[in-house]
Amino acid sequence: MSNRTIDRRQALGFLAGIGGAVALGGATKALGGATSEPTTPAPKGTMARLPWPYKTLDPEAVGQRAFDAYAKGHCMYGTFEAIVGSVADKLGDPYKGFPFEMFIYGMGGVHGWGTLCGSLNGCAAAIQVLSANPEPVIDELYRWYQSVALPDFAPKGMKFKNVPSVAGSPLCHPSIAKWCEASGKKAYSPERKERCGVLTAAVAHKCAMLLNDQAAGKFAPASAVDPRTKTCMGCHEKGGPMENMRSKQACAPCHSDETLSLKGHQKIKL
Repeated sequence: MSNRTIDRRQALGFLAGIGGAVALGGATKALGGATSEPTTPAPKGTMARLPWPYKTLDPEAVGQRAFDAYAKGHCMYGTFEAIVGSVADKLGDPYKGFPFEMFIYGMGGVHGWGTLCGSLNGCAAAIQVLSANPEPVIDELYRWYQSVALPDFAPKGMKFKNVPSVAGSPLCHPSIAKWCEASGKKAYSPERKERCGVLTAAVAHKCAMLLNDQAAGKFAPASAVDPRTKTCMGCHEKGGPMENMRSKQACAPCHSDETLSLKGHQKIKL
C-alpha cells in the first residue's frame, strides 16, 4: 500500500468539473496493485479536465484489484479505485493524487441505505471520468448487471463458494435479497460480505471490458430497456398519457402483474 498526497486546489478543480466540490484535508491513501509506468508529469490542472486520457486496461487485473480494494473501502471504492486507479498509475502525477477514499460513502447503497449498488455507482463515476461518451457505456453496464447471473468472475482469495443470482435491478437491496434467496445465507453473514466483494470484482471486470471496447471502436451496446419496460413506458414515460416517471431500469420485479392488479392495473402483454 502506497501513500498518495492530493493538492487541495487540483482536487477541488476536478470535482467542480464533474459537478460537485468537496473539502479535502490531509493525505489520502489508496491501494496499489499495478506497476507505474515512467511518465512525464502532467501540467497543473490537467486532472480537472474530462475525460482523462484513457489507457487500455487488463480486465482480469482490474477485477482482482477491485476485490482487494473492497476489503479496504467496500463496493463503490473498490470499482472506482480499481479502474481509475489503474489508469492513474499509468498516467502518473497528478492523476495518482486523486482522493480515491471519497468514494467509500457508496458502501451498501450509500452507507447502508440499500439504494444504487455501490459497485455500479463507482463504475459510473469511473466511466464519467474516462469516457468522452459515458452514457451508453453506463447504460450497457446497468442493463447487464440487472439481467445476468452474478458474480460471474472469480478473483483469487475467495473463501466461500460463489453463488450467482439475478438481481433484476441496479439497486443494492434487491440484489442482496435475491442472492440471500439463492444461497440460503443471511444478509449479515460472512458469505454475503465476500459475495459483495466478488460482485465488486465482477462489475469492475465488466466495466474495464466495456471501456476497452469503446476506446477501440468496438463498443456495440444492446438496448438498455427490456421489452416489458418499453411497454410500461408507453404510458408512464415522456410523451405517454400519464408521463409520471423517469427511469431506464426494469419495472419488474418491483412492479409485478400481481402487485399491479391490486390497484386495478391491466396485465402486461408482450
